[in-house]
Amino acid sequence: MNTNALNILQLSPQVPFPLLDGGKVGIFNITKHLALRGHAITMLALDKNAPTDTVPLEQFCDIVTVPHLVRNSVGGALANLFSEEPYLISRYHVEAYQRALSALLEQRKFDVVHADHLHMAKYGIYAKLAKNMPIVLREHNVESVIMGRYAERMKTPLLNPWFAAQNKKIKAYEGKQALAFDSCCVITDEDGARLRELAPTAHINVIPGGVDASYFGERTERVPIPLSIAMFGSFDWIANRDALEWFVGSIFPRILARQPGANLYLIGKGIPPHVDRLHGGHVITRGFVPNLKEELQHYGVTVVPLRIGGGMRLKIIESFAMQIPVISTSVGCEGIVCRSGEHLLIADSEGEFAQQVLRVLETAELRGHLVRNAYKLASERYRWEMVAEEFERVYEEVIRRKTGRWIK
Repeated sequence: MNTNALNILQLSPQVPFPLLDGGKVGIFNITKHLALRGHAITMLALDKNAPTDTVPLEQFCDIVTVPHLVRNSVGGALANLFSEEPYLISRYHVEAYQRALSALLEQRKFDVVHADHLHMAKYGIYAKLAKNMPIVLREHNVESVIMGRYAERMKTPLLNPWFAAQNKKIKAYEGKQALAFDSCCVITDEDGARLRELAPTAHINVIPGGVDASYFGERTERVPIPLSIAMFGSFDWIANRDALEWFVGSIFPRILARQPGANLYLIGKGIPPHVDRLHGGHVITRGFVPNLKEELQHYGVTVVPLRIGGGMRLKIIESFAMQIPVISTSVGCEGIVCRSGEHLLIADSEGEFAQQVLRVLETAELRGHLVRNAYKLASERYRWEMVAEEFERVYEEVIRRKTGRWIK
C-alpha cells in the first residue's frame, strides 16, 4: 500500500486498448504501472472507435470516455490555412470532452494532471487555469520533428506549401505549450534537445518507453522459420506506411535476389491489401494477432526501416526482450541506448539494409551475439516498472514546486 498515493487525472487522445499500436501500448502501461504502485488514476479519453471495450482498463483506472472520430478532410485542411492552430491539433477540439473535463474538475480533487500527446495539451492547460493544478505533458513524439521529416519526403509539389506552413505552425505551437507545462516528459535525449530549441526555458525530463515484464522469459533457443523476416506495427500510421513501401519496393527485392526462399511477414493493423500479391507470394500478411509475443517467436529477424518519425520505437526493445535480432535505420532506433554491431545492426541505404538483413539470416554466430547483448540491455534499462517510478518522481517534483507540499 502506497501511503503517498496520488490522485492523477490522465488526459488521453484515445482509449488505450486493445494494444494495437505503440501509442496505445505507451499510454496503457504508464497507467497500469502507476496503478500498481498504488496511485488512483482517472482517465478521460477520446473514444475513436466508440463503443470500445474498456473492461481491461478498469482494473487500473476509472475511465470516462467521450466518443470522437478523428478524421482528415480536405475542407478542414484548407480552412486551417487561416488558423494559428496546426491542423494536427484542431482535429482534437471536442466540446463534449471539454465539458466532461470541467465536470471532473468540479466533482473530484486531483493532485496532478497528466496529458498524453501534444494533442491533449490544451486540455491540461485548461485544468491549470481553472484549478491552478500541476500539469505534466507526456510527449510520446516531438510532433514538429515528424511533420518536418514528412515534409522533406513529400513528393506532391502542390501540397508542399501547405506542409511547410503546417511545419511552421506546429513548431510555434509545440514550443508555446511546453512553456505552459510544469514538466514535459519526452522519450529520448534527442527529443529533449529538439524541444529545448523550441522552448529553452521549459522544464524537460527524459523518460523512455518500456517493455512489459511478460516479454522477458527464460532465455530459450528459438527455432524460427528459415529465412523469415518480420515487420510489425500499425501500418495506418504514415511513418510505418512509408517504411513498408520502401522496404517492399526497394530493399526486399535485393534480399530475394540472393535468398529466393526468403519471406516477409507483416503483423499489425492497416496493412495495404495489395502487398501480399507482390514478389510472387513472398510477402505474407498476418494482420492483427492477439498475442504478439507468441507470433514473433516464429521469425528470424525484425526489420524497422523507418525514415520518418520521432520518439522511440517500442517494437525494437520488445524484439530485444524476445531475443529476436533487429535491423533498423538510424531514425528507427533513435533514442535507444544501443550500438550497431553490439545490440542490433543499423543501415540507412537500400543496399546496406538488405546486406545487413542477409548477414543476420545467414550467420548464426552474429544472431547469438546480438540477441544476448540486446536482451541484457532491455532487461536492465527498459522496463515499465522503471518508467512508472520516474513519472512518480516527476509528479512529486511538480507538486512540490507548485504547492510547496512535500509528498515524501
